[in-house]
Formats: sequence, structure tokens, C-alpha cells
Amino acid sequence: MKRFMVIAATALMTLGGAGIATAAEPVGGLGFGQHVAAVAPEHPIQCGAGFGACVSAMARGEPCPHTH
Repeated sequence: MKRFMVIAATALMTLGGAGIATAAEPVGGLGFGQHVAAVAPEHPIQCGAGFGACVSAMARGEPCPHTH
């Protein structure tokens, strides 16, 4: 019985995370992460609140509202 519980627990831990791996990416998608990575850390310092607006808009799937 103890061996069965260990095997069942191992299977549950292994397969339980599979749903996370196949989950859809956030609304912003891959372009969102690439855009933010490309402009940080200089962009937040230069643009201040404009950078926050850009991140917020892109997280919702909208284009960045200010020019770079």
C-alpha cells in the first residue's frame, strides 16, 4: 500500500504540472516580452510613466501608445 501511494504521488506531481506547460501565453504574447526586454533598462528611465503605459497597453494586447 505504501509503495502504491509513493508511485501515485510521484505520478500526480509529474503529470499535475503538465496543464501549466500547455497553458496559453499571456495576452501580450511573445512580442510583449521581447519588446519590454529590448527597451529595458534605459527606456523606463528616459520615458518614465510612458513606459508604464506601454507595458500596460501591450499586456492587454494593444500596441504601445507612445513613440520610441
